[in-house]
Amino acid sequence: MVTRLRNTADEWRSLVNDMVSRGAQGSQSDIDNVVLYLSTNFGPAKGAAPSFTQAPAPSAPTQTAPAIALSPSAIANAKRVIAQNGCVACHRVGDEGSYIGPNLDDVGTRRKADEIRAAIVAPQPQVQPENRQVRLVQHDGKTIVGKILNQDGYSVQMVDATGKLATYSKSGLREFSIIDTNPMPSFGNKITGQDLDDLVRYLSSLAEPGK
Repeated sequence: MVTRLRNTADEWRSLVNDMVSRGAQGSQSDIDNVVLYLSTNFGPAKGAAPSFTQAPAPSAPTQTAPAIALSPSAIANAKRVIAQNGCVACHRVGDEGSYIGPNLDDVGTRRKADEIRAAIVAPQPQVQPENRQVRLVQHDGKTIVGKILNQDGYSVQMVDATGKLATYSKSGLREFSIIDTNPMPSFGNKITGQDLDDLVRYLSSLAEPGK
């Protein structure tokens, strides 16, 4: 069986539209440019000027439709999941939780939904530098663990789980170590199904501090 060559832009457009109906994706400008290319380079008069004008420059992209608002029940379920799994032992959400781990109040502006899901199901083995913790042991044996803020040759500044800021002289320490391993366990087997979906959607919606 011999397939007849398509001769005109209309015939090529018919083929491309059929491809689109089968699932191919592209803007109208993309489709027009494909038709232009095919009819110009694969028609019988190869190299001849096409019989229709070139597609106009693409217009400004339209704004992406806003995400569907979370229902009150989905929000309540997400908060229940957070409470039952001890997330606030390290993270802070609103007026609750610890200052040791990353604050989640604006996590929706810093992470995409799939990144949030991955962090819950399979956390990275190491944390980002800004989220590293520090372990201090004073000469009297007292151990202090907190989130490191800054350090120099003489002192280290940190914040503890309650949000208290403190500066310690290195000369008064018996041990000083920075912890870059991620203390967050995997919740892949604990948070699943609708609970996981509601949690990811809720965290993705957190875009402003205190919200």
